[in-house]
Amino acid sequence: MHSHNNLGTAVANSLAAVEEGATFVDGCCAGLGAGAGNAPLEIIAAVMAREGVDIGGVDWFKLVDATDQTVRPIMPRPQTIDGPALTLGYAGVYSSFLLHAERAAKRFNVDARELLLECGRRKLVGGQEDTIIEIAIELSKKNSVGA
Repeated sequence: MHSHNNLGTAVANSLAAVEEGATFVDGCCAGLGAGAGNAPLEIIAAVMAREGVDIGGVDWFKLVDATDQTVRPIMPRPQTIDGPALTLGYAGVYSSFLLHAERAAKRFNVDARELLLECGRRKLVGGQEDTIIEIAIELSKKNSVGA
């Protein structure tokens, strides 16, 4: 199981996956990753230990120490669920779409959030980033007609 935290559910989804039979849960110290990040490994370990899940002898205190002493000091910013990360999660699109959407939004004077939502409606996947430009053009035309 690999989950992202754009909707704040990465740890809960990881626990639910284990309850449904998953035998491997992926995470990163401090949730390091794009958008709002991935499932924070130290939190997954603590929650699962508290719930009685066998975490294979993992010492979650050591994970917390590694996170606080090694990972957080080198992170450019803390993983937070800001507006863009929330929009990515809500739209159900890849974090890599954000930069493309922001650039296209600026170029065509449209809202990046609307671009991301439309990407989600169209069920775009990685590798279809060029379609974001097409969507931006469509939204721009639609906005100019409605103005």
